Amino acid sequence: MKRLLTFTIFALLPVLAIGNVQLLVQPDDGVKPLIRLIDGAESSIRLKIYLWTPSRMDVVEALGRAVDRGVNVRVLMEREPAGGRPRMEVISALRDHGVELRLSKPFRFVFVHEKSMVIDDRVAWFGSGNLTGSTFKANREYMIVTDRPDWVAEIARVFDADWRGERIDLSHALLVWSPDRVMRGVREGNAREKVLGLIRGARSTLFLEQAGMADEEVIAALEDAVRRGVNVRLVGSPADPKENTYFVPGAERLRKAGVKVRYLPSPYVHAKVIVADGNSALVGSINMSRTSMNANRELGAIITAASEPKAFFRLLRTMERDWKNARPDNPFLLPPVEGVIPWTEAPKYYGRIVTVEGRIVAVESRTGVAFLKFADTPDAFRLVVFPRDYGKFDQPFPEAYLGKKVRATGRVQIYAGYYEMIIRSRSQLEVLP
Repeated sequence: MKRLLTFTIFALLPVLAIGNVQLLVQPDDGVKPLIRLIDGAESSIRLKIYLWTPSRMDVVEALGRAVDRGVNVRVLMEREPAGGRPRMEVISALRDHGVELRLSKPFRFVFVHEKSMVIDDRVAWFGSGNLTGSTFKANREYMIVTDRPDWVAEIARVFDADWRGERIDLSHALLVWSPDRVMRGVREGNAREKVLGLIRGARSTLFLEQAGMADEEVIAALEDAVRRGVNVRLVGSPADPKENTYFVPGAERLRKAGVKVRYLPSPYVHAKVIVADGNSALVGSINMSRTSMNANRELGAIITAASEPKAFFRLLRTMERDWKNARPDNPFLLPPVEGVIPWTEAPKYYGRIVTVEGRIVAVESRTGVAFLKFADTPDAFRLVVFPRDYGKFDQPFPEAYLGKKVRATGRVQIYAGYYEMIIRSRSQLEVLP
């Protein structure tokens, strides 16, 4: 088994040396590097995750294979992710495979939002990506893979403390941790200090790719950076300004202050990155919000052009490509897309009203919500109908639409990692001959 682990690490880290840091970019790299890491485990796996959907049963299966090899596999999962509880299909499958699973303790953190894995106390994987279909197919995510012994040991040490529900002193942490607070004399993290330190220390440029921009102190620090002559750029995903308070209002306030802002419709920006002066970057799970920095369990790392050049410059190249492909307009405010598009192209138009066409091959009613799917896979684009609207459609609903070719019109949205269109009236859903 040792030869397998060595091959796996070399496949991920082509020039392996102690202290190597590699950047994985999603959706470019896909899920295979993660599966290879799991398949190379010899003795132990510690996995901490926020969101895990049934579209990532391949990771469940990989962990099951590890258990069958005699690997001790522990998974710590957020108890109540935003939008609902963990999916029971995933929990049941993990337990059926012999994985030792714990859900986060209530009130310890607002969310365990960290996404990390430690293999055999030798290699760590961490960053912004959840275990969802969209993470590896439709989102912009950045993950770090490293065999730096000090980083790996610190991530394992924090996992063990969180597994037991104990406080841990991170006053001398090498990595970037949330929550940045002191409780009962214990310094539990440093995230706010590190984020503000990067922004306030920038002399020439700041480049951010962010899922959120909601923290008042961060926004004020970026406004101050503009005033002192720093060139600040911000790219994120569009959202309805009437409904979203997480990115758009903060971004537009920064635009008025002189920040260059662009919206990237595809891939969906779930990244949390700050690059300062073209030579240092914070990469991880830490959003620009008070909850993320002061109340969640989060993890990030600062990499530099000097110390981690391959990872750093791949990050910068990807961000520059996203900047080039983004646009200054928020597509939620743009007119509908003309014509009819295949349902497979819907995620490219996130935020816009489109008309899609395809055949409904699967229907599902879960917790009273109906899902009409164009493909029988968990992460396929879907039409969503709420119970109060069932009576407006062909009966019995939703079974009446199974196998039917339809044309649907609505806004492309994302919820809990799934691209979808909410259907509220019969005029939005046409059955074709």
